[in-house]
Amino acid sequence: MSAERDPGENALTRRLDLAMAGSFAVIQRVLIAAVAVALVVLSVMALWDTVVLVRDELARHDVTRAITVGVDTVFLTVILLELLHTVIGQEPLARQAPDFIVIGITSAIRHGLSLVATSAGSDKVTRVIGGRPYTLTVPGGSSRDLVIDLMINSASVLLLVTALWLVRQSFARYRDEGGGEV
Repeated sequence: MSAERDPGENALTRRLDLAMAGSFAVIQRVLIAAVAVALVVLSVMALWDTVVLVRDELARHDVTRAITVGVDTVFLTVILLELLHTVIGQEPLARQAPDFIVIGITSAIRHGLSLVATSAGSDKVTRVIGGRPYTLTVPGGSSRDLVIDLMINSASVLLLVTALWLVRQSFARYRDEGGGEV
């Protein structure tokens, strides 16, 4: 007995496979576009929030808080835009690894800045800038928990930077060995 298929059946199977692959490609593009639109909307909202929060803090004459809030929300926007870049890149997963590591580094730095900005034991200093009094918040003495949190955060940033360097070195070595573009 022969286990061969009918040539017409093979052609039909190939057409069905191509149709399914095309359908999945369209679904993938639609989902990527939806995620990209959502990230753009969230980025615009984060930028708008930055402007509003900084304006409100400046109206209260608290420059330190305005800077803290501004830097925090701008970092959030950078993280969202980096995610957008990674999502619409449609590169292989191995090639996206450095992008996700950069997102992790940015998030860890944002967290570290947030830890310092919200540290307890701060002193208020009033300065006159442009004829108006502004309150500056100067971080006071560090507590043990804050120092431990900052050490853990710094270690995670160092680990992520090392991972980024290793990934980039492996891609460079692969390219140099004739593996082509990764």
